[in-house]
Amino acid sequence: MGSSPKPRSAVSRDGRRTRWVPVAQALRRALASGSRVAGELLPSTRELASTYGVHRQTIMVALDALCAEGLLCAEPRRGYRVAPPEPGPPAPRHEERSATHYQFRVVREPGPPPAALGQVRYPLHAATPDPALLPLRELRASYAHVLARHGTSALHAADADGNPALVRELLAYLRRARAVQFERLLVTCGSQEGIALAAHTLLGPGDVVAVEDPGYFPAWRAFRAAGAEVVPVPVDARGLHVGALERLLRRRRVRLVYVTPNHQYPTTVTLSAPRRRALLDLTLAHGVPILEDDYDHEYHYRGEPQPPLAASASAPHVLYVASLSKLVAPGVRVGMVCGSGELLDVLARQRQSTVRAGDGVTQAALADWIAEGGFERHVRRARRAYAERRDAALESLARAARKVPLEVTPPDGGLAVWTLWPRHPIVELARRALVRGVAVLPGPLATLEASSAGMRLAYGRVSPAQFSAAVSILVDEAKRM
Repeated sequence: MGSSPKPRSAVSRDGRRTRWVPVAQALRRALASGSRVAGELLPSTRELASTYGVHRQTIMVALDALCAEGLLCAEPRRGYRVAPPEPGPPAPRHEERSATHYQFRVVREPGPPPAALGQVRYPLHAATPDPALLPLRELRASYAHVLARHGTSALHAADADGNPALVRELLAYLRRARAVQFERLLVTCGSQEGIALAAHTLLGPGDVVAVEDPGYFPAWRAFRAAGAEVVPVPVDARGLHVGALERLLRRRRVRLVYVTPNHQYPTTVTLSAPRRRALLDLTLAHGVPILEDDYDHEYHYRGEPQPPLAASASAPHVLYVASLSKLVAPGVRVGMVCGSGELLDVLARQRQSTVRAGDGVTQAALADWIAEGGFERHVRRARRAYAERRDAALESLARAARKVPLEVTPPDGGLAVWTLWPRHPIVELARRALVRGVAVLPGPLATLEASSAGMRLAYGRVSPAQFSAAVSILVDEAKRM
């Protein structure tokens, strides 16, 4: 400050910017450098205006801002002085200056972060939909319609339960498309929030949750975060082994059973009709609730998908979780948790401790799109496209099986295929493929007890040519091992 040359970059010449902000930043840096001591009078506003190349009024606005921050003091008819420093706490003794003295106390460790994937050319690790299949014009029209009809009120936050119009549309859609009827529905940020909400509402430290093995490990993290113990139940070609669950219920007091009956994660197998009935009867007899995760119900390619467990007349103990993220796009974080009104009241109150409201404009636009019929048209088109990608993926894997030992379970639905590589260390194969830009889900990451030679390969968001190229890289690396 003083006689230093004018800082050319201190002030933007872009008229859309507020000119005093960079001036205040330059003055703040000068004060922080210690070039002026407390109580020292600054140059006049005219001198500063000349120094910084701006109007005197701009300088005054910047100086007033620094006064509000406590860096300067304004004196009538005198000018601006450097404010005296605030008194601080006494310096701690040397023995108190340990790093732990300043650390936050972590009482619940969520576990290690997911491994970084680096540069991925072929994302076969996550069974997510392809946003390129979306009818963007329809979605833009729904957003525009909501904003034009409701104006600024469309930008208000959604109710804690969700946008009322979206709740009505989703309840009607579930009745129409999945043959399941609920008293109440709570809109969540994807299905994972619904799982976590159920975990923190229904589980306490030491409670036992029975889960599929292999299974959906993000749900396991939510259960463990609530203090629960996750106990595996094996999965075979007909889904969850209900006999093994029955033996577990005889030994342990289980508080919750978590299942993915349609297109089981990660093996894609469908829970058979006899096992569905046995599972409902067994858990009802033992008084154990079920958390059903029906994450991609509509993407079924052989016949019609079986109705959810929650659609059964003998399922008052089923809490149902679903998502639009698999049906629309990964970035559309709209899920739902459904069940009895009494339980949903409790879940809603629990949710308000962390989430006050939802994305009002997105939920309103989705409600408009569903009501107009665009959502179901998109689901029908996408199902045909994914069925074609599944068939192409199976052809690529059939060619690969002629080169390396490989077993494939053709999926009835979903956006991925489960494969077995019995003669290869699966984690090492996945690591080598990742170096070459192919990301996959090795089975050991999704298992608790059983060893796994499985690998989940997702085809939803890649073209058939990309899937084939990725499989060729896997085969090439497998042959080198």
